Amino acid sequence: MAGHDVGIGADVLVRLALGDEAVGASGRYFDNDAGRFSAPHRDAGDPAKRAGVVRVIEAVLAEMTG
Repeated sequence: MAGHDVGIGADVLVRLALGDEAVGASGRYFDNDAGRFSAPHRDAGDPAKRAGVVRVIEAVLAEMTG
């Protein structure tokens, strides 16, 4: 997946944290590409897929921390 400037994501986080745009939006998904709140990808609602992602992250962390 091609990446973009991480500053773009940082700017979005700052804007949402400090501005009024996200008031009352706790727990909602913000789509950086669309620039608005929207529904997350359907895989995010799949418990088995979420658990698989967590397993991979934990394995990577375990390998990195020895």
